[in-house]
Amino acid sequence: MLHLGSIPLDDRPRVVIALRDTPDVTGVRAALEAGADVLEFRVDQFQPPQAAHARDVLRRFAFAPRLLTIRSAREGGGWQGDEQERADLFEALIPDAEAVDIELSATSIRDRVVAAAHAANLLVIGSYHDFDATPAADALNALVEEARRGGVDLLKVAATCRTPEDLRRLARFTLDQASMPVVVIGMGAHGTPSRLFFPALGSRLTYTFLGEPTAPGQLHCEDMLKYLGTLYPASGTGKGKGM
Repeated sequence: MLHLGSIPLDDRPRVVIALRDTPDVTGVRAALEAGADVLEFRVDQFQPPQAAHARDVLRRFAFAPRLLTIRSAREGGGWQGDEQERADLFEALIPDAEAVDIELSATSIRDRVVAAAHAANLLVIGSYHDFDATPAADALNALVEEARRGGVDLLKVAATCRTPEDLRRLARFTLDQASMPVVVIGMGAHGTPSRLFFPALGSRLTYTFLGEPTAPGQLHCEDMLKYLGTLYPASGTGKGKGM
């Protein structure tokens, strides 16, 4: 079974809080107590996105599993610098994380980041983002093969749903992935149901936020935990009394 830090990625909904710069420790602790599991640090949106500052932030949250993400601008992130500098930043911060997220498309640095993360026993998420549409079924299946070639542990697919059929296509893709662990997210208004229901289909993580959202269609953490606690009462998600 895969683990993200101390969290087993099993059949229970596992909630990731996506955090921008200078997150509030008290609010984060309350969200974890209420049932969230993992903290994603969007270092590409830190000011500045530099090792010393990011390391200080990551170390303040060592009490929870930390997912390190430095998202490139071409896949919706804030990193616009040199790719080798991005790889250097990943390597500098890996000792203060339990998992990393690197885009499958980052072919010039992907192998380096994957190797560094695995050498430190971190889980590696290979991600793909489409902010315009939902890929066709054959393109989605091709991502699975690319994830295998990249040596990642978990494939994350986030695609924009323009119609209910887009959402259904992502649902079918999620159900079909018995051999490769996946995280599948529909972005936008038509994709919002995926954040609540795809964990039941096998998607290993679902993302929420405190403060400002980091992707279209995200639900606020308090709402997400409330809904998940209702939909999955046996899982313990949303176990807290509030935030």
